[in-house]
Amino acid sequence: MRLPSTRELQAFLITAEYLNFTTAAKHLNVTQGAVSRQILALEEQLKVRLFQRHARGLTLTSKGHAFLPMVQHVMTQLQKAVDQVSNEKQQIKLKAPSCITSWLLPKLMSFQQAHPDIDVELTSAIMHSVNFTTEPFDAAICYDEQPPHKEVKAFRLFDEYLSPMCSPALFQHDQLPVSPEQLSQHTWLHATPQHTDWRLWLTHMSYTGRHAIQNQRFATLDLTVSAAIQGFGIAVGDVELARQDLDTGRLIMPCPQSVASGKRYYLVRPNVTPNASLSLLFDWILSDIPSASV
Repeated sequence: MRLPSTRELQAFLITAEYLNFTTAAKHLNVTQGAVSRQILALEEQLKVRLFQRHARGLTLTSKGHAFLPMVQHVMTQLQKAVDQVSNEKQQIKLKAPSCITSWLLPKLMSFQQAHPDIDVELTSAIMHSVNFTTEPFDAAICYDEQPPHKEVKAFRLFDEYLSPMCSPALFQHDQLPVSPEQLSQHTWLHATPQHTDWRLWLTHMSYTGRHAIQNQRFATLDLTVSAAIQGFGIAVGDVELARQDLDTGRLIMPCPQSVASGKRYYLVRPNVTPNASLSLLFDWILSDIPSASV
């Protein structure tokens, strides 16, 4: 039996994502008819119907749903193979939450200087998880209460401890430390719609007084802390992630009590023997992390 072509498989993946031939065609930069013919050829070869055609679009059949993750895995592995043989440098693709980049970048820059023959490509993402089966990454940093699933090898980086932090311009030095009541007189900055970080810290402080009259929400923690640095209000941030800004005085902790959120950061990779370049990178990042393996 002839194997499907990569063009047919790519057409299937994009069509399954958008469930519309016209949109898939625009994404692939071909005609709608070309996409339709590629899907039809694939279905005829497999002798199964992958999509149900409707007047307003498409839906995946049960066979289509079963076929989709298999194709995603094959195409991801193929892309990794192509990247490895087509690059003169050894390349590592690393995914990390955007909020940890300030902690991670100095480590990556020093690694690149020590190993110029290894190219680390960092992808910053809002999502805090990874699926090595469907995503083209060699390693990732994840954020969760528990280590990721058994299919990955996980190394614990650090636990999250939360505390209010702001620009030193908001309080005079002789005012410090301040009370939660005094914090409520300023704008509170939030990284979640539910204001969960502030609620956790206030509960830890057994504070039942008034909250800030003015609140401002941002899409990510790093944007929230950036707004705090610029003096727009007070954020509840991760003490470890803000360490550099705290040490340089760009941020202060006006009420220094911190609370463990119960979550932590993990450096993870597929649970197979890593290549030499990936082992070097992991050793470099984990060199000053005590008891990193979990």
